[in-house]
Amino acid sequence: MAVYKSKGIVLRSIRYGEADRILDLYTRDAGLVSAIVKGIRRTKSRFGARLEPLSCVDFVAYRGRTLDTLTQAETLRSFHGIREDLARFEAAAGMVGSVRALSGGDEADRRVFNLLYKGLDALEGAESGFQAIEAALGLKLSILAGYAPQLDVCLACETDLEDAAEPLHFAPQLGGVLCAECRSMTGEAFPLAPGTLGRLRALIEGPIRDAPTQSGLGESVLRVVRSHVLAHAPGTTLSGPRLTATTRRPA
Repeated sequence: MAVYKSKGIVLRSIRYGEADRILDLYTRDAGLVSAIVKGIRRTKSRFGARLEPLSCVDFVAYRGRTLDTLTQAETLRSFHGIREDLARFEAAAGMVGSVRALSGGDEADRRVFNLLYKGLDALEGAESGFQAIEAALGLKLSILAGYAPQLDVCLACETDLEDAAEPLHFAPQLGGVLCAECRSMTGEAFPLAPGTLGRLRALIEGPIRDAPTQSGLGESVLRVVRSHVLAHAPGTTLSGPRLTATTRRPA
């Protein structure tokens, strides 16, 4: 039995049997890991509330054929404030969906772990702009995964988008923007609200903690990012909170 220690962020928690749970964690050293935690739902469990969804934990586990078994865990950061606020929780669910879609399975990438941690930190500390933080993480993760969207020139005619005919359209399957004259090349493209392109560029260029929080473009920006991620991970659903089947939402 190979025992290992790592840091991980709990992405999902599912009830299993009478007293156990199965966790999905994105770990610093092993990428995406599924592990069973035995007896965690018993009243006297030594784990207590240490393994709530979104928690960042230091843990010890041993490898199994299909599931690892987690034997020890210490909470490094609970991100309790996210779970207690519906708007933050929904943004976090979208972030988790993007990580699951684009993280490359069990291929470890500390940049992904660090990006998710910074995204959750920004989300918990922000007073508004939660959609922008979710979008910023999705964009940066897409770039890390090799799916950077084309936001400089039209995908078809290569006209600089600053000079291109409007309205501009985003084509998820093609991974970028089309000018008004070229949008007919695909039926998948949808129009961008004025200012969306500039906001997307700002989210890519700046730190995730500085994601622009101005109101008015959140839905348009998030539609672009979610559709882009989904287009490159067609088996993944990003439509809503999927952190856990039993997560308590705030009233």
